[in-house]
Amino acid sequence: MIDPKLNGVATTSLLVAAMRDLETKRSDEEGRLFSDPFAGALAGEFGIGLMERAIAEVGEQPAIAIRTAFFDEKIINALNIGVRQIVMLAAGMDSRAYRINFPAGTTLFELDQPEVLAYKNAKLDNIQPQCNRIEIALDLREEWQGQLIDAGFKRQHKTLWIIEGLLMYLEEEQVITLFERINSLASPNDLALFDIFNRHLLESPFMQTQLNFLKSLGAPWKFGTNDPEKFMKELGWSIQLSQAGEYAPTRWPFPVAPRHIPNMPRGFFAEGLKI
Repeated sequence: MIDPKLNGVATTSLLVAAMRDLETKRSDEEGRLFSDPFAGALAGEFGIGLMERAIAEVGEQPAIAIRTAFFDEKIINALNIGVRQIVMLAAGMDSRAYRINFPAGTTLFELDQPEVLAYKNAKLDNIQPQCNRIEIALDLREEWQGQLIDAGFKRQHKTLWIIEGLLMYLEEEQVITLFERINSLASPNDLALFDIFNRHLLESPFMQTQLNFLKSLGAPWKFGTNDPEKFMKELGWSIQLSQAGEYAPTRWPFPVAPRHIPNMPRGFFAEGLKI
């Protein structure tokens, strides 16, 4: 395997791409959730190797495939109600700019580290995006709003903000700062998609093998909240939560505990509406 020299969290984007490729290779009879023809190239030999190691150490996990399908559906729903401006924070190896049939006039801003975007561009060289894809190379730990505006972001346009597979790698203070920066540009009724976990999941014994594997990649999980609705309301967002097993019950191998049962480890896909 050739190490692409990405940092820990960026390396996980190759693992995620490999998992999308694995899902793409499933048959219809096996309940394939989506098709991503670019995932294998983005994962590369290194990402495929990471996935094989993850399956050997942790077992095959359906959460990434389910999350991808969920986000695909919600992005298409947003497009169907007229959203034409999307901001993807920590875009990683996301390929939606190339595989979703966007309406004319859609602009998708992809923000990530320079080395991540350079790797991605090399893998997808000569492939035309299906939208006006604008990449912005930066470190999200720094101020980025000005660069987004300079790249053509229009405050007056209804926007979908996508933060997929990022929040768990941040400290709580960093999550708050990230949304404060989003809020400085967002308008009421803007939309958001993100995943969020509770502290019970981060502390659950059954999660430790998976979390230790990610830690070994230099990507430990740090953030979780046991009251996501309250946490996000204080940041100016109303959210609707879905659990993976609720969205794709035939693919989720574990019982899904109703929300009223307390102290259960939970991960959520969140649909946000700016208040």
